[in-house]
Formats: sequence, structure tokens, C-alpha cells
Amino acid sequence: MESDESNTQRVTVRVPADLLEEYDDILDDQDTNRSEAIRQHMRKTVSTPTTDGGLVPPEDDDTLAAAYKELRRLTTDGRSLPLTEARSVLASKLNLPKESVPRRVLKPLNERGYLTRTGDPVNQPHIRVR
Repeated sequence: MESDESNTQRVTVRVPADLLEEYDDILDDQDTNRSEAIRQHMRKTVSTPTTDGGLVPPEDDDTLAAAYKELRRLTTDGRSLPLTEARSVLASKLNLPKESVPRRVLKPLNERGYLTRTGDPVNQPHIRVR
């Protein structure tokens, strides 16, 4: 359940009454509520690649393109990737010092919309690849 409401927004939609009734019945069977079901749907939607297979790798930077392809390969099942694992794999694959991967690869990919940071930013940072 979302607990920090300081960074949330209310979304209101209108739906036919019979559709809402059927939806609520299904959610009752799944032991969840509308808000959580909609949040789960939104998370799935933003993390699912588009029908063209996802974003096109960066064409202006070979290092970023190779990094993006490798991150997509590692996350084919849609899961997030621990930041430490991403740094290690990319350092090895790209022949870069591990400590420079965040600055030279992950930050630019994040800024361009190819990935997002998830998880606990201090104890268990992860990245999700789009």
C-alpha cells in the first residue's frame, strides 16, 4: 500500500456503473482494492516495452547503445536489476572502471528515459529498464 501521500496525486475517472460493479467483484475475489489494482496496472504499463520492442538504443553514443542493449538483455523478464549488479556487468562488458559506470552510463540513460531508479535508494537501489 502506498503510504507516503506527500508525493501522490488523486486521479478521478468515470466508468459505467455495471463495469465498476464487475471490477469490484473481481478485486474482492483477489483480495485487493481499486487503488492498489490501478497502481499495479500503471506500474506494469510504464515498465512494459512498447510494441516495437522498446526504446531504440541511443544512436549518437556507441557506449550508451551497448549498455542499453546489455541492460535489456539482463531484464528480459521485466524485473528490476540491483544497481550493484548493473554496475559490475556494464563495467565488464564496456571495459570501464566500475566507479565510472554511474556517471558515464547510468545517469545519461536515466536522463534520456531509458531507465529509472527503483527500490530503496540507500539500502537496495535497483534500476528498471524501459
